[in-house]
Amino acid sequence: MSSSKHDAFFAACAAGDVGALHDLLDRHPGLARERNRDGATGLHVAVRHPAAVRLLLERGADPNARDAGDNAIPLFGAAGGGPLESVRALLDAGSDVHGFGDVHRLEAIGSATVFGEINRDVVDLLVARGARHHVFSAIAMGDLDLLRRVVSDDPDAIRRRLSPFEQEQTALHYVIAPPDGLVGGVFRTGEHYRTLETLIELGADLEARDAKGRTPLAVAMLRGDWDAMRLLHAAGAREPESSPEPPPETPANLATSIRGVTPMLGVPDIDATVAWYRSIGFTLAESHGEEGRMDWACVSFGNAAIMFTTSTEPWRGQTAALSLWVYTDRLDDLYAFFKQRQLARAQAMLAGEAPDVPEVRFTVDLYTAFYGQREFGIRDPNGIELMFAQPVQ
Repeated sequence: MSSSKHDAFFAACAAGDVGALHDLLDRHPGLARERNRDGATGLHVAVRHPAAVRLLLERGADPNARDAGDNAIPLFGAAGGGPLESVRALLDAGSDVHGFGDVHRLEAIGSATVFGEINRDVVDLLVARGARHHVFSAIAMGDLDLLRRVVSDDPDAIRRRLSPFEQEQTALHYVIAPPDGLVGGVFRTGEHYRTLETLIELGADLEARDAKGRTPLAVAMLRGDWDAMRLLHAAGAREPESSPEPPPETPANLATSIRGVTPMLGVPDIDATVAWYRSIGFTLAESHGEEGRMDWACVSFGNAAIMFTTSTEPWRGQTAALSLWVYTDRLDDLYAFFKQRQLARAQAMLAGEAPDVPEVRFTVDLYTAFYGQREFGIRDPNGIELMFAQPVQ
């Protein structure tokens, strides 16, 4: 099959162009089960467009096809951000309501709850069709009675972990902070401390370590989350051991490693913003997005660069819309310096002492991003996020 027909088919799926899909599928019926360069089927790409989903299913698309990246069926994308009617069409066509086996260990119910704004109509439909909540979906729902029922029905549920892509977080880790490098968890409004208390009451392991070796208390200390620190400490959580040696460098020496700062601005419409910048001479240097729309972009003009991200998603309200990216060739030394300062301050607070150093709240702990750099984030007193980054060699 020609590349042009293939590309036109997936473009029509992304746009929900039912007329174009009718024409292409009439002439090339096999397209309904073809995959794109990323290993996704047309159904995976079209989940935001119910009419396109229904047409693809009528023409033989497999509602239980797995994509190549997440080993996820199309229902995951529909439940995680698509309209209710796409979810209904997939379920009516025989989609597995559970979807066990995805690499993130979330199942369809987790896709609908854990990393995005919850569409409760979608959740209700999944449950009505037989989906069962797990501990992470119950936490994301903010439903303490549901959380208690999940653990009562399966005592091992409290020990469930997210996948290595989410640092194998336990329920305690997850209720305190999203996995490093990921978003989601709009339930963290202040009311979520009741969920933390409930998890402690249900016997969650206070000393469980995530894939990076951090206990829930260590995560709370790094983030400067005093309420979480207090609850965990009062429940008997042990403080992480302090480093016996001072940081190897001073800020003055580390300053020589800094190579520049690139601002990232939150905007409502990245495509329109990039179009305007290109009209005045900027070049689109890099971008990322799905379904024909960008969710991140970087434009440049000579040596100047500006990054843009969407500011309309709910999680952006939890961080400043403005973040400054600082590139360095000594990321680990900077990380060690800030981490030791913040942990020392948190330990002083837990001991009832007045800290003698300013707070350095971590927004993102050190991790390796999928786009080829290692990074961590801290927040300044004004709420502006400073992201320190170093390309992977």
